[in-house]
Amino acid sequence: MGRFWKKGELTFEVLIPWLIGIGVLILMIALYFILNGKGVSAADYFKNLWRFGK
Repeated sequence: MGRFWKKGELTFEVLIPWLIGIGVLILMIALYFILNGKGVSAADYFKNLWRFGK
């Protein structure tokens, strides 16, 4: 990570830690809803978002 990159270049040295971090964050949020018993209502909410008024 100590080298200089061209403008717009993104290497796996930078991309992979970000992807892992975002994945862990999403997993922690999902586990929070499931363990609090609000997972069913949260799942219904997101399911209804994708229905687009049907």
